[in-house]
Amino acid sequence: MTLLERDHEQLRIRDHVAGLDAGTGAIVLVEGAPGIGKSALLAEVCRTAQGQEVGVLTAHGGELEQDMPFGVVRQLFEPALHAVAPADRADLFTGAARLASVVFDSRPGSPDTSVGDVVHALHWLCANLAERRPLLLVVDDVHWADEASLRFLSHLSRRVTHLPILLLLATRPAWRHDRSPTAQVLSGVSADILPLAPLGREAVAALVRDTLSPGADESFCEACATVSGGNPFLLTEAINALRVKGVAARASEVHHLGALRSDFITRSVLARITSMGPQALHLARAVAVLGSSATLHRVATLADIAAGPTRPDTDANQTAHTVDLLVREAVLAPGLPLDFVHPLLRTAVYTDISAPFRAHLHKAAALLLATEQVAPEHIAPHLLACEPTCDPWVADALHSAAHAASGRSAIENAVRFLERAMIEPPAPSVRTSVSVDLIRALVRANRLGDAGIRLQSLLNTPDTTAIPAETAVDLGTQLVIAGQHHHGGHLLQYAQSAARDSPEIAIRVLAAAAFGGLTAMDPPHIWIHQLEQAVSGLSATADTDRMVYATLAFLTAATGDRTADEVTRMATVAATGPLPARGFGLLVNLASAALAICGQNDDALQLLDAGIDAARQDGDLTTLGYLSVLRSHTAIDAGRLMEAEADGQTALEIYQERPEERPLAAAVLVDALVACGETAAAQDVLTTFGLETHLPLNWLISHFFHLARARLRLHQHRPADALVDLAVCGDALTAAGYTNPAFAGWRFEKVQAHLALGDTAQACALAAEEVELARRFRSPRSLGTALRSAAAVAKGAERLALLREAVTILESTSAPLHHAHALFEYGAALRRNGERSAAQEPLRRALHHASRCGAQLLTRQATDELLAAGARPRRHTLSGPEALTAQELRVAHLAAAGATNRDIAQRLFVTRRTVEIHLTNAYRKLNITSRGQLQAALVSSD
Repeated sequence: MTLLERDHEQLRIRDHVAGLDAGTGAIVLVEGAPGIGKSALLAEVCRTAQGQEVGVLTAHGGELEQDMPFGVVRQLFEPALHAVAPADRADLFTGAARLASVVFDSRPGSPDTSVGDVVHALHWLCANLAERRPLLLVVDDVHWADEASLRFLSHLSRRVTHLPILLLLATRPAWRHDRSPTAQVLSGVSADILPLAPLGREAVAALVRDTLSPGADESFCEACATVSGGNPFLLTEAINALRVKGVAARASEVHHLGALRSDFITRSVLARITSMGPQALHLARAVAVLGSSATLHRVATLADIAAGPTRPDTDANQTAHTVDLLVREAVLAPGLPLDFVHPLLRTAVYTDISAPFRAHLHKAAALLLATEQVAPEHIAPHLLACEPTCDPWVADALHSAAHAASGRSAIENAVRFLERAMIEPPAPSVRTSVSVDLIRALVRANRLGDAGIRLQSLLNTPDTTAIPAETAVDLGTQLVIAGQHHHGGHLLQYAQSAARDSPEIAIRVLAAAAFGGLTAMDPPHIWIHQLEQAVSGLSATADTDRMVYATLAFLTAATGDRTADEVTRMATVAATGPLPARGFGLLVNLASAALAICGQNDDALQLLDAGIDAARQDGDLTTLGYLSVLRSHTAIDAGRLMEAEADGQTALEIYQERPEERPLAAAVLVDALVACGETAAAQDVLTTFGLETHLPLNWLISHFFHLARARLRLHQHRPADALVDLAVCGDALTAAGYTNPAFAGWRFEKVQAHLALGDTAQACALAAEEVELARRFRSPRSLGTALRSAAAVAKGAERLALLREAVTILESTSAPLHHAHALFEYGAALRRNGERSAAQEPLRRALHHASRCGAQLLTRQATDELLAAGARPRRHTLSGPEALTAQELRVAHLAAAGATNRDIAQRLFVTRRTVEIHLTNAYRKLNITSRGQLQAALVSSD
């Protein structure tokens, strides 16, 4: 049947489909009341698109399927994946898409994988499919989609405009007015919203005359429009009801329409079904209960149960006959699995079943599916609809479903299954296991308070089976890392007491507890003492031993309790050897940070690169994000500003949907941009991500953000604002005992702020303190920076002597940017002291280092000072690789190393189109025309 009054909407959608050829994606939302024609419009769009070389992937949400992990995602992609050859399927899951396979494989993946990692991988699966041909992704009734699928749709919606993908969604209008699933998907994105209006009187008349009577009176048609409100489904049901009653479409029969009250759909549908015989109702009820699992055999079996024990079982021939009748009467759709032609029909049948009998049928459906060994995720939604009956099988089945959901990273589903399993409850022999899995799932779902309450209850239950020490250590460590130090500490103490004779458990407990104390900014000296006692008996080869060394190295580096050489030795022990299979991120984090604090930037970057490569191979976005933050921070110190900016952009892309971690990524990007002299761009980062307000320093590396914002404020000539951030940072770190200026250089910035405000006394005191602490730690980079602070408050010969010493000390470090600043300040001081000739050599060296680092502001300042000193430096113009932006340079290097555009896109979290644009710009700036020339063009300038 031709769609009525939907030409405008079809045209709008066709325009978006046409735009896919140019690589331009879009999001279209069709909204309307139930029965208004959303599904019919989507079906027509799909039919048209299939003739235009567009891949059409469809799915629909369902009330029963809301508890099916990634149910909508699997509907979307499984037909396309089954249609490709095994080799092509493997290619679709390469690179960043690798983890997406856990959603579709019969065996779930690791329970440690985060849902964000899987969702990101699904995005790349989409991108890989879209490389073959443009995609139209259609999700009907998105308001009923499961939570994991909604996470994916939300993630994709923020990136789809850069891909040849049209995301077409249909939902009910309520999404605008509450925190609905559709609102979550569309939050912060631009969608083309198409509200479907009711049919006008002419369209209603056309439908009445087409389906009821060609000669229908005008007044009768108008009455139909009034009763139905122009809703096509309601109108069709009204016509069906009138046809059953034998009502003629004349003005004299209009009074019959008044009897069609608001519940007439339910009454009409049930009347039509029962008119086909009692088996029709039982079969319809079975379809309503089984949902997407409604095969003909299962429906027949459940219908016999619905009919009751007194009725004889029906044979397959009779069942097929009745189903065919339901299809011909437009109750069921003509396909498999069996389904209703419209969700409203399913609702009418389902709600007509009494609540106790519905629960009974769902339990029967679960048992039926279990006998067929159907995947546990398909059984669990039925068990959620049942009342608890102290049935251990129910708890076991839900536990199995939770394990599968957790392996697919559908953590919210796993939590629901486990919470319901505990209510059943499980058998005493497995109750502890189910409780522990629930606590672990709650931690992963970031429901930390609930996890703590469950843990306390578990530990206080006298008849609970003992928690294995290994499990207690793992779960305690997770709680500590998540910030639940009190509850995690309790569990770690339990583990230690449960395994008194196990040195390995004792070491693991100590490493986890010390790391928890570190993140919570506990006084570090307690942990330093315990860790130092522990390392004396360690082999330094086991992963746990190396973690102890890494933690001790970082703590002693951040506090300055040991010299830089001593810390470097400990960090090197931790970093030596292959990365651990599990938990390598924390080891790399602590060991690389300790090395960087000691000024060993090259070693730190090498370790970080190994960790980042491992995180990429595992698809571990969480680890990749914070290692990218640390790499950016270290690259700034190493004077590799373009790399630092690119790493910061990568981290910010990863944390785009993680607001609690976003300030860290913003901090390193702001720092990199400020170091490059791009203060306006740095300010844009703060403004874009809403980071202008006060943020509490509630965990150790939060000081990155406050320090970065203070540096920006100083470059913006806002010293008073800088002091606010520096006070937050400096006071908190000092109070906690993290006083080493090599760890957090807030004193250097605070000296500059006090001097700008004319507070020389405060500046002098801070500079003296910084020099004393730096001399005690004995890191050349830190001492050179401290001497620059002291020089800033000194005068005359003393200033020159301090800067000369800073230049000498920094010359031997892997911190060329710090060396460039010292050279510049020394040359400028010589020039101001009247020694113009002597000033030129350090200023030229400063210009050289600043230019190579990409510090554009320092480059301009050094050039100006050289001119003032009487030299005639060539004005530095950006050319060759220096003219490339941070991302263009990174793309060019990766392409020169042989990476494909797809590889580069996945590595940098951008689209292939973005890579193509960066390469085009790089070719132009490098004056080359092909990929093969990149290596020579990049090397020639080094």
